[in-house]
Amino acid sequence: MEHMENESHEGKKQDEEGHHNNEVVRLEEYKKLIDVKTALRQSNLNPERPDASHLRTLDSSIKRNTAVIKKLKAINDEQKDGLMEELKSVNLSKFVSEAVSYICEAKLRSADIQAAVQICSLLHQRYKDFSPCLIQGLLKAFFPGKAGDDIDPDKNSRAMKKRSTLKLLMELYFVGIVEDASTFINIIKDLTSVEHLKDRETTQTNLTLLASFARQGKHFLGLQKHGQEAYDEFFMGLNITDDLKTFFKKSLSSYYDAAVAILQSEHASLRAMESENAKILNVKGELSDENTALYEKLRKSFDQLLRCVSSLAEALDMQPPVMPDDGHTTRVTTASELSPSGKHFSAVEPIWDDEDTKAFYESLPDLRVFVPGVLLGEAEPKLVDQHGKVHEQTGEHKLEQGAEVQNNAEASVPEHQLEGKTNVGSKNREKKDKTGKEISKEKEADQKGDIEREKVRVTDGASLDNLLQRLPRWSFAI
Repeated sequence: MEHMENESHEGKKQDEEGHHNNEVVRLEEYKKLIDVKTALRQSNLNPERPDASHLRTLDSSIKRNTAVIKKLKAINDEQKDGLMEELKSVNLSKFVSEAVSYICEAKLRSADIQAAVQICSLLHQRYKDFSPCLIQGLLKAFFPGKAGDDIDPDKNSRAMKKRSTLKLLMELYFVGIVEDASTFINIIKDLTSVEHLKDRETTQTNLTLLASFARQGKHFLGLQKHGQEAYDEFFMGLNITDDLKTFFKKSLSSYYDAAVAILQSEHASLRAMESENAKILNVKGELSDENTALYEKLRKSFDQLLRCVSSLAEALDMQPPVMPDDGHTTRVTTASELSPSGKHFSAVEPIWDDEDTKAFYESLPDLRVFVPGVLLGEAEPKLVDQHGKVHEQTGEHKLEQGAEVQNNAEASVPEHQLEGKTNVGSKNREKKDKTGKEISKEKEADQKGDIEREKVRVTDGASLDNLLQRLPRWSFAI
């Protein structure tokens, strides 16, 4: 017993040591990232740009510059170093706007953001007009503006583009390329507009973007990352005023409260539908395709909204919303799974074991085929009696007519024909009498045969008994 307790204690100790080591590694990586941002920020705030004479010595050909610029559309960490060397070898003074357009069109992943920041920092330190042009181009992802701007018709692509652009803008602010924090005011105002709450897809997209903004820029909201307080000096140098922090936090909190209200309303509708579906299942054993599709649609919408709201709550260091549970309804279309409130739901089983049982109780026969209409009240008894009397009168009338016809026929037949018929009848009676006598004789013969066979059987039995008696008897001493 003591040995098991010692092993358990050692296991817990190893887990704690492993967790501590992971925390140390994570903090070391975060420190390196902060050091890189600090160095980039100092270089970007005080750039030492090359003069015009130096730029003239670089390759200014259209062909070469175009080839290098096109690579800016596919920025990633693997190609970052090679691309930066190529950018240092060309003179992009006349191609800054083209370079910015390719960067804005790039489909950046989260892992590519830091590579894009370093490339943008290089171009910012070499060309003075790069940063204003870049900021203006990136903001078009949130404010397309004129109809001539290229807008992606796919909503998912637009949402992903907004997310990567917002991350890039915030990182550019951290490294000093975007110098004014008020750049984000219009973005947050647009994302937290209550008008967007009318559209479900837009609401979910905005909640996701706001959660990303809150996680990445906790210092914009006056929040601190847990375990990273030692590196607050870097963020304190960003010069985010208290008014801006109040604005950002209030805007996100208000939008969160509005989203929670919608979530609770949708949850109430979902519970009511679940209760109604449970009643239908108990009565009919199954739901119609229309009810199932409607329920699945509402449930999917609720689950997606719940995830988005919970994500924003976590980013704001708030407790996720807890939906009220009346304890009387269950989810009715899927197998067991966890509900939003953490309770376990299970599917309501059908009341029929198989299709034959269901058909026996639901496929009822048509009683009109098996039961007379009188018993079902479909015909009046009086009418039936009247019809019966009419049929009886008709039958009697027909019988009377038949008798009269027969009498008339006999009266019209000549006498010699009647005598012939009488002779024929007497002959037939004689034949019948003879046949009856022959049948009686055959029966008597059969009875005599049965008696003889019985006598033979008795005689054989007696002979067998005599034979058995003559056999010697043996006795055995015990």
